[in-house]
Amino acid sequence: MGRKTLFVDINRCTGCDLCALTCSFVKEKTYSYGKSRVWVVKDESRALGIPVVCEQCEDAPCVAACPTKALVKEIETGIVKLNGDRCIGCKECMWICPFGAILIDPKKGVAIKCDLCDGDPACVKVCYPRALQYLRLDRPSELMKRQKLVEKRLRALASVALGGVV
Repeated sequence: MGRKTLFVDINRCTGCDLCALTCSFVKEKTYSYGKSRVWVVKDESRALGIPVVCEQCEDAPCVAACPTKALVKEIETGIVKLNGDRCIGCKECMWICPFGAILIDPKKGVAIKCDLCDGDPACVKVCYPRALQYLRLDRPSELMKRQKLVEKRLRALASVALGGVV
């Protein structure tokens, strides 16, 4: 049986930001977009909301880039975890992440990233349009569908970054 993964469908995202606000409250006990581990990039001219989340990459480049080994991929769950005590805030993980899913907390000076709430992601629970789902993907067809949605999300993010030109 496959591992569970955060499944993002930008076709369902309404851009409500409830996922981001819930994340910041669960993790930091405050409602702050800057402290969330998930956020939504928006292009309101096209009614487009694109959730940005850590993909918990199979061969996570952030883990390889971290000079202090503050990032570790758990073998059993596949979750890339951050040990904030080891993080020196060098930003290597932030720069290498292909999804832009790692930030540096400006007050603490350390990285912040999604850890899937240890396998029970709060953002999924509040996403009523079901743009965010936490699913076990067992069949090759499900994995291919997820990959196509990831590629679509990356194209949409690039399009927003370039002002709608892609």
